Amino acid sequence: MTTGATRTAHRWRATPPRFDRGRAARSLAAFGFSLGTVTAVGGIHYGIFAAMGCYVDAYGARDPYPRRGPLLVILSAAFLVAFAAGSAAAGEVWAMVGALSVVSVAATLVVRTLRLSGPGSYFVVLVAAMAAFLPPAPPSETAVRAGCLALGAAVSWLSGMSGWLSRPYEPEEREVSAAFRSVAAFAEARGGPSAAGRDAYAAVHRAWAALNDAREGHGEGAAPEPAPRRMTLYALMTGLESLLDAVQSAAERGGESVSPERVTWLRAAAVRIAAGDLPEPCPGDPVTARELLETARGLWPVPLPPRKSLLAELRRLLSRSSPGLPVALRVGLAVAVGTALGALLPLLHPAWVAVGAAAALQGGPGQQPARRARARLVGTVSGVALTALVFHSYQPGTWVTVAVATVAHAVSRGLPPGALLTRTLLNTPVALLLVATAVPAGLGRLAAFRLLDLTLGLMLGVAAALLMGGVPRRRVCAAVANAVAATGAAVQERLRTGAVRVACEGRAWQRMAELWDMHAAVPTEEIRTSGTADRLWPTVLAVRRLLSWTVLGGPTAPDPDGASLVRGPVEALTGAAHASLPGSPALRRSLSGPPRAPESAHHPELHRRLADLTSALTDPAPAAPGGHK
Repeated sequence: MTTGATRTAHRWRATPPRFDRGRAARSLAAFGFSLGTVTAVGGIHYGIFAAMGCYVDAYGARDPYPRRGPLLVILSAAFLVAFAAGSAAAGEVWAMVGALSVVSVAATLVVRTLRLSGPGSYFVVLVAAMAAFLPPAPPSETAVRAGCLALGAAVSWLSGMSGWLSRPYEPEEREVSAAFRSVAAFAEARGGPSAAGRDAYAAVHRAWAALNDAREGHGEGAAPEPAPRRMTLYALMTGLESLLDAVQSAAERGGESVSPERVTWLRAAAVRIAAGDLPEPCPGDPVTARELLETARGLWPVPLPPRKSLLAELRRLLSRSSPGLPVALRVGLAVAVGTALGALLPLLHPAWVAVGAAAALQGGPGQQPARRARARLVGTVSGVALTALVFHSYQPGTWVTVAVATVAHAVSRGLPPGALLTRTLLNTPVALLLVATAVPAGLGRLAAFRLLDLTLGLMLGVAAALLMGGVPRRRVCAAVANAVAATGAAVQERLRTGAVRVACEGRAWQRMAELWDMHAAVPTEEIRTSGTADRLWPTVLAVRRLLSWTVLGGPTAPDPDGASLVRGPVEALTGAAHASLPGSPALRRSLSGPPRAPESAHHPELHRRLADLTSALTDPAPAAPGGHK
């Protein structure tokens, strides 16, 4: 998840992304086994379909195993459905346009609903496009090809889940460890660049999301208490949440900063958590590990949101406060036009046009469409040049092709998520070598058309992003208003009853998470930076801190009068948030006057945080380089 921070944020990341050797080794084994076995039995023409099924391993690498397994099964089924739809439409131009556009929209919505880490709907579109542009085949041949695809997907599923046997909690441990490191860096910055704070909150948010994704149970209702190791991680996160809140308070108000000893302990704890061990007791902390665990059991599952079914998640994605629907429609439009042009123009491998259109809009985490297109174009040019240099006078045989494709695929999977250019450079020779076994046109001519076709597709993707701009303003405003309203309701319930109410607080946390996702989605769906994400950040932080007070404040005496006093300002801010973006003149005009946070002798910290939320919404926003689309 991106946070819209500037490039200076990279200086504050505790450890830069590194090559994932374990993932690369697993992908090497899975891809090599699938492609090699099918090639040995049926030939390279069928091995290509097994290789396509192996693209499932691009997804779920950061998801906890209890969630990863079922969702990768659903994704594998989506691959097969996309392949069947493309195969059924093959040979008929307008049937192909309809099938691929529907697959693109549906796949984008499904992958966003699943919240599966990876390159969005890109590979689902690729599978459908490759099938659609093949010559029409009888049902028996299509079934054999689909079986090869399913074999590759199944082997990749086993590869992705293999770590569950040795380190079943490793994904959650990795995220919690990263959260500890980021909070240590924020504390060490002592109120320095805001990028350090953004990174810390982003890492803590990802850790909470990982713990939530690892919960057992399905559908509505609270999940049972997790396994002991996950409960320990949950207890550590509740303590880290309190510490992060204290660090932010010190940064804002010049309070006492975290001691160097505590920072050292945070870093040491991060190392032990990542290794699957328990951290040593924090020096000078009166709360013991046992007491922290008991406190966490009393809070569970706060602050995690209520469990939702996949149908409920899809309804949320289609709501007016989600960016999902306009993004899916834009991908569908670009793929539809790319499919039509690919079918009508005299191109050598027209599927690359539709795939290129999807590539400009999906598959580049944290990057804008123009940057995605530029990275893929440069990577493709470099990959074509590399292929021409290596294979200029040497025609690779079947097993050389298998070996090169396997190694390149494994290396690309081990790269950090943001290394899009390098990944494209590695994938281009693989695509050329595999397609060259089925298209008798010569590797050089195929490489030239690869560059032409993909460039046309990337241009279509960027054009679609211009025609259908970024996330509509009304959806951004709805996300802000929903988060303010739900958090205000949780605060009122806390004051009225004197305790944290799981259902009310969980709904507020869910709305806050949706606002966080909107803050991350806005810059990645724009052609040029509008500054909306930076404008949203003060509100995201203010809502997050108000919710932290609600959760971490502990039980108090009921204060119904205080709850009544809070209702008016919250309702005024909610209505204003519906009117326009935070910091805009239109939002301020919608208020008769800035609502005054109620003074409270019993809850002075609540007064400060409500005042911070008011300021975040109403203070003039900094000038942005471009208007919001």
